[in-house]
Amino acid sequence: MKERLQGLVAGIAIGAMCTTGAVFAKTAIETIEVSYDDIKVYKDNVLCELRDANGSIIEPFIYNGTTYMPVRGTANLADMQVTWNGASKSVYLWDTMVPDGTYLMEVCPPYDYDACETFLQSEGQSFSMGGQKYSNGFQMFDPSSNPMIYFNLNSKYSNIDFTIGHVDSEGDQDADVNFFVDGRLVQTYHVTGGELPKTVSVPVSYGLQLKIVVENADDDWNSSDIGFGNVTVR
Repeated sequence: MKERLQGLVAGIAIGAMCTTGAVFAKTAIETIEVSYDDIKVYKDNVLCELRDANGSIIEPFIYNGTTYMPVRGTANLADMQVTWNGASKSVYLWDTMVPDGTYLMEVCPPYDYDACETFLQSEGQSFSMGGQKYSNGFQMFDPSSNPMIYFNLNSKYSNIDFTIGHVDSEGDQDADVNFFVDGRLVQTYHVTGGELPKTVSVPVSYGLQLKIVVENADDDWNSSDIGFGNVTVR
């Protein structure tokens, strides 16, 4: 059976190799004729179904003598993680999946920061917020100095989750925490003086660079440190 597809067709060609060097690509919309012929996919002699991000079954097809398979479904069969960066129109494949509860500081420590301090549970380091101890995170000092911290996320993660609040005995002035992904502001969280720490989730949408900047949001310019505890990625 043959069908005509309108749009940009993307897939993994059976037998194709990934290489480094110059890549020739084009951006266009074409009408092509492909052949669906009930192509079956086996892994370790077990018949498998290829599915998209919504769980729908996607069937491989043949075009100009080459068999094409959907990237996500094929990567999942190979126990690989696949991510899509819409801004750069790039597909990223990773050898291992990121399990829930993975600490950011263990898999992706900051590569640059100013007026900050990091804390690792593996090294017995911790700080306190609301009378509770936290680790696997960082502390940003005195919002009036505009502290900032940078992470290279390598387009691996969809969200970061953490507990945020004022560090005990280090002031409780209001502050705004700004999260930038690849230079674009994606979320601002307001830390209110006197409140207990709260759990926050920030979408990083498989971006490359995460920058966090803390700004003073109070007319009183007294020092006040902001803590980020138990920072995990997914």
